[in-house]
Amino acid sequence: MSALFVIATFLYFLGMIKYLLYLAMRNKILFILATIMISAGFVVETAALIQRSMETGHGPYTNLFEYCVFLAWVVFAVFLIAEGYFKIKPLGAFMVPIGFALMMVSFPISPDAGSSLPAKAYWLTLHRTLSFLSFGAFSLVFAAGVMYLIQERQLKSKHIGGWYRRLPSLDALDDINRKGLVFGFPLITIGALAAVAWTSHKYGIIIKLETSTALLLTAWVVYAALSVGRIALGWRGRRTATLGIIGFSIVVIALIAHIN
Repeated sequence: MSALFVIATFLYFLGMIKYLLYLAMRNKILFILATIMISAGFVVETAALIQRSMETGHGPYTNLFEYCVFLAWVVFAVFLIAEGYFKIKPLGAFMVPIGFALMMVSFPISPDAGSSLPAKAYWLTLHRTLSFLSFGAFSLVFAAGVMYLIQERQLKSKHIGGWYRRLPSLDALDDINRKGLVFGFPLITIGALAAVAWTSHKYGIIIKLETSTALLLTAWVVYAALSVGRIALGWRGRRTATLGIIGFSIVVIALIAHIN
């Protein structure tokens, strides 16, 4: 593993700890330091991905090591954009651990592990790229969903605790859920269609059904139901937060199945 990936992971770790401390202590300095650490880690990992792509001659999406580090990069990219756009300071305590976990998962995986799939193929590259981007969007939906359920429980409780003062309003969290879904669902849908095009071209079949594929199809159905529910049925609140959490959990299980 490149030293740059190690440095990036260390910076992410420091940023994650500071975001968690900020959530507990609400110290503005901790928030500023956390954002600086994550931003620095993101810059370093970007350099590491560029370096690796120059060495291999293709994008970082051909083996399990590259899947993990690139997914982490996308999560951090979406997080930094979302933090700046929504101005929700506690978001880092819920999204950053996802990216950090992906970096840690990459450590025991050999960076030089081969892949049975080609590095350069139009439909396959499109599928990978869009799927990775949708993962980042759905990690945002997941984080907003977790915060929503925590905040809702506080509001329904007779004894409102510290979480209520630390987390955004339910309307703000529901808006994040909606915008994350608006960005992520079209990406995963086009990515899935690209996968069908690739499989048809390569194997002569519409879909090559494996455990991870079946799980991803299930996740797509969940997000499709969530999208239709929001647009056509006016769903919002607890139901959409729960479905967002379920969908992302299925995606994570699919990733674990793929790694194993």
